[in-house]
Amino acid sequence: MKDILGDYEPKGKLIQGIGKFIAFGLDDPFHVTTVTGLALYGTGKLMERRSNYGIRRAKIDIGLVTMDLRNVIEEIHSLRL
Repeated sequence: MKDILGDYEPKGKLIQGIGKFIAFGLDDPFHVTTVTGLALYGTGKLMERRSNYGIRRAKIDIGLVTMDLRNVIEEIHSLRL
């Protein structure tokens, strides 16, 4: 049942965020933080690939696409007036 439902979000997103912050936010002259941050980001990307896409994430993605579509339709209507 857990495989069918899936995760709410891909695994590794937090690690990717921390890696981006370390790589690009904490810049030092020796670039140790850049290498460390990119390594953390890569680890997060690998974890993201292993997360299962189930009903929960599909529902969230469909909701986001529907909301984006509504926004585009509202913009088109506002241009016509």
